[in-house]
Amino acid sequence: MICPFCSLLCDADDLDQVCCRRRESSLVDVTKMRSWRASPNRDSESLPNAKNALRSATRILVTGRILSVQTARAAVAFSAKYNATIDCAERGHAFKNILAIQRSGLNSVSLSEARDHSDVLVVVGDDQLLAQVPRMPSALANENGDKRTVLLIGDFSEASMSIWREAGFDVWFVPCELNAVPTALAQWARWSDSNRDSLSIAGPLFEKLAQAPYTTVLWSAENLQIESADLWVERMLQWIATRNESTRCAALAWSSLDGTFLQVCTWLTGFPGRIVFQAGTPKYDPCRFSYREWLAQKNTTKKVKSVLVVIDESTSATPFLEACDLPADMHVIEVTANSKTFPTTMAGVEVAADMFRADQTLLARVEPSVEPRSDTKSAAHWLEALSEW
Repeated sequence: MICPFCSLLCDADDLDQVCCRRRESSLVDVTKMRSWRASPNRDSESLPNAKNALRSATRILVTGRILSVQTARAAVAFSAKYNATIDCAERGHAFKNILAIQRSGLNSVSLSEARDHSDVLVVVGDDQLLAQVPRMPSALANENGDKRTVLLIGDFSEASMSIWREAGFDVWFVPCELNAVPTALAQWARWSDSNRDSLSIAGPLFEKLAQAPYTTVLWSAENLQIESADLWVERMLQWIATRNESTRCAALAWSSLDGTFLQVCTWLTGFPGRIVFQAGTPKYDPCRFSYREWLAQKNTTKKVKSVLVVIDESTSATPFLEACDLPADMHVIEVTANSKTFPTTMAGVEVAADMFRADQTLLARVEPSVEPRSDTKSAAHWLEALSEW
């Protein structure tokens, strides 16, 4: 089974029995979100008003927290119908990887292959990495009990190192500023290549890295809180490509759950989001068509009518647009759990949902764990209803 909060395969047969603080707090938030009272005439009153606003709009943005394949498909079809801009990477984490991959290519590996075949794991980040994905060490532990090496680079505490040791790894730690990691690895590689005969004097760590037949480098885009993170990823990918000239080295680039939308959008349009439809045809620009750039563009004339469609099928109690500065005259259509107009169920919690795991290599169905209210519908249902003329 898959836990949509840890984004990892769980060993337990029943996710309700898994001790996961993020899951428990999310299920508590379900009750808080259901405090509104639905209007009995909501469909007959709200749908026509929303459709009229969409038809008369000169610019439309579709954004939010889309976690399921079903909603992602409906959101792309909705955007094509209304020639809208669509960008559902909430903080742009996944695009840190995507922009770099588009420029440098990708030598990637799945979590299962990294677990079963890697001799050395190089994990880059800090303690927030395990706060984000607490089951990562156990998911990467070799099932046959072989003790493999994990090199933690960045700012990890003794508590984080202990978790990796408990999972069965031989743990090494090298403190380093995150933005300097790609350069440090490149310098190490050049030194080791030119000093192989005397490598033993550099210590067992260099020896392990130099002689490892299969190295996996893991980082989380959400954990890279550094300036120009896409350039950081690009340099890392270039180093990984160079290592493949003499040995096997691959990236395990973790992402947040908005990766499901990026995958589906790429299937349907050829682009991972940040697109605007013109006559039903998508145009891609990762800078101009981000939701932040769209919201930053102020209307200069009353003839411009902007409509913002916010979709949120997550369990977050924090409104998606809480920190956004919206113009007073902007028409907002909310398809969210706490919306009084178009209240939606939460994917993987109240309704079954197809999702990609955060390593983007596995698609599976997440079964519901909470009974949905009878007066809620899926986000995909509302988008399809809004698309009908």
